[in-house]
Amino acid sequence: QQCAPARILPRDRSRARGVRAVAAAGGNMVLSGSGPGGNNTDGLQTMQKLLLVQQQKELLRLKRRNSGSKTSLDHLHSRIPSKETEVEVVAKAGNCVGLTHILMDPINLLLLFWPVGCASYYLEWGDGSTFGFNFVAMIPLAKILGDATEELAAGLKNDVVGGLLNATFGNAVEMILMVQTLRAGQLDVVKGTLMGSVLSNLLLVLGMSFFIGGLTPVKGVVRGKEQYFSKEAALTNMTMLFLAALTFALPTVVFSADVMNEYTPAEKQEVTIKVSRWCSLYILCAYIAFLLFQLFTHVDVFKGEAGDEEEEGASITPCCAMGMLFCTTCLVACSSEWLVGSIDGLVEDWGICKAFIGIILLPIVGNACEHVGAIRMAMNEKVDITIGIAVGSSTQVALFVVPFSVIMGWYLGQPMDLAFGAMNTTVMVFAVLIAFSIISDGSSNWLEGFMLMVAYAVVATLFWFVPSGPHHPHLHEL
Repeated sequence: QQCAPARILPRDRSRARGVRAVAAAGGNMVLSGSGPGGNNTDGLQTMQKLLLVQQQKELLRLKRRNSGSKTSLDHLHSRIPSKETEVEVVAKAGNCVGLTHILMDPINLLLLFWPVGCASYYLEWGDGSTFGFNFVAMIPLAKILGDATEELAAGLKNDVVGGLLNATFGNAVEMILMVQTLRAGQLDVVKGTLMGSVLSNLLLVLGMSFFIGGLTPVKGVVRGKEQYFSKEAALTNMTMLFLAALTFALPTVVFSADVMNEYTPAEKQEVTIKVSRWCSLYILCAYIAFLLFQLFTHVDVFKGEAGDEEEEGASITPCCAMGMLFCTTCLVACSSEWLVGSIDGLVEDWGICKAFIGIILLPIVGNACEHVGAIRMAMNEKVDITIGIAVGSSTQVALFVVPFSVIMGWYLGQPMDLAFGAMNTTVMVFAVLIAFSIISDGSSNWLEGFMLMVAYAVVATLFWFVPSGPHHPHLHEL
């Protein structure tokens, strides 16, 4: 009889040899005629029974051993983590490394000022102290907010969604400051902060980037150095800025036109608000069209040098990035509320006018880290990225944050409009003109950067001496 083949383990081969030996011995007994009772037939049957019994015993042992091995393997596999578990473990480890890399930046040491600013607000140490501590604390918070937005955009692995996230949350600090200032009814500070953010990016950030990038030696040579960038992308952004400047100028002209003298001041203000709300809707439509142009139909125009490099993957998961974004936004909201609440006291105690605070000081909070990043890119000869940071941020503020502030003021019941005043509008238009004249040829040098910085110094000096009341403290300084 044939038995089904079974897998014999190495240590069972000795038993197999014993079975073959017994079978051989039985065959010899049969051939020699010896056996129990001297009967060959009885001896043959007896040996066959012995062989069958021995084979059945060995098969039972092998089955039990194989079943035991299978059970132990199943137990072993149950203790080995699955692929999903391994992914979770790797994700947790990656989140720890990514968060450590983001939070261990030296500039984040300034976060120590956040609890100090909180204590200054609740313990009433003075408006000047509260403003200063929260002003410094918001600089690293702005950087963390930007890093979390970039990590979330990279983690989603979708260029369109990532571009929309960067376009929407790229100026989150300005938006939070704007909302808090609107709630406090500081409309002049809101307008100054928004216009100051555009001027800061367009004149100071871009100017310092061109200046330092133009003086950074390439292969030890500085003389005659020119830096080149995508002219099409830069001119597209500048065209959108011209549209925004036009939209800011027209309500101002309407508000001060002689034909409006037929209205009472209240009616004139009502007409200006209505015109501003309609114009804000038009600008938002233009911003949506600009995003479609930038992210869908003409993507290659805005890639520049950044498109030639491989994008780095996200260092934290999207869920972790969203949690980080939420926590940082809460901290920024608290600091901005305390900072805005101390502006009036700062003006009274220190004699700093609101125009200077809104146009010069507050934009530093949101643009400090972008400022450093733009300069670093210019030093590394990546001027296209510098243009995207400086001019692109100005375009986002002018086309998105400014009309959004009018809509938000409408929602909050605040009479926010686009009438920035004749002086502010003039400064805005001339800043766009000088920036346009410099970048229109697609190249830059250190002198052009220096001219932009001089223009910003002129603007800062102008608003330092703008009177904030009947007795301006800086009137007799010179």
